[in-house]
Amino acid sequence: MHSHYLELRAISQIEITEVDVINQVMQSLHQILVNQQGNIAISFPCYNVHRTLGGVIRLFGTEQELQKLKADIQQKSSISDYALLMPITTVPATIKGYLHLSRVNPKGQSALRRAEKRLTAQGKWTPEVKNKMVEKWGSVHLQYPHLHLNSKSTGQKFILWLKQEKRPEPVQGTFNSYGLSQTATVPDF
Repeated sequence: MHSHYLELRAISQIEITEVDVINQVMQSLHQILVNQQGNIAISFPCYNVHRTLGGVIRLFGTEQELQKLKADIQQKSSISDYALLMPITTVPATIKGYLHLSRVNPKGQSALRRAEKRLTAQGKWTPEVKNKMVEKWGSVHLQYPHLHLNSKSTGQKFILWLKQEKRPEPVQGTFNSYGLSQTATVPDF
């Protein structure tokens, strides 16, 4: 379980918004987390404040994992230009509960067109089906805060929509190179 945490706090910039600062920090942080063993988790303590992820990134792991991560972050000037690196701290004994942060893949117009073509061929496409799909898929992107990132492998820009849910019990698991997990939780405090 995660015994310690490390916070990155956005430094106010005259030229760019806090949202853009967090996007920049996460872009660089992702490149560092690729080299981790799936042990570093992430949360955003200010999640959904003004419908954003807020200006704080909280990273969880063991003290040794976070020491290595902190050293890697300190070598990457692009992060230190945009965020204050706080001291590694023990997770408080009293917490509110647990959080699960996951990626949401909203469907867009192209997915609707593909569904229409497929369901029309099956004879199942109706105006009611279309309305239900638009209602279900059209509102996802409005509900969740997100990051604007660039893929280093493909060069494409993409949006990483993040959904945070409260959980009553801790769940163990591994984390990807964005600090997210399909099942695992992090402490909420």
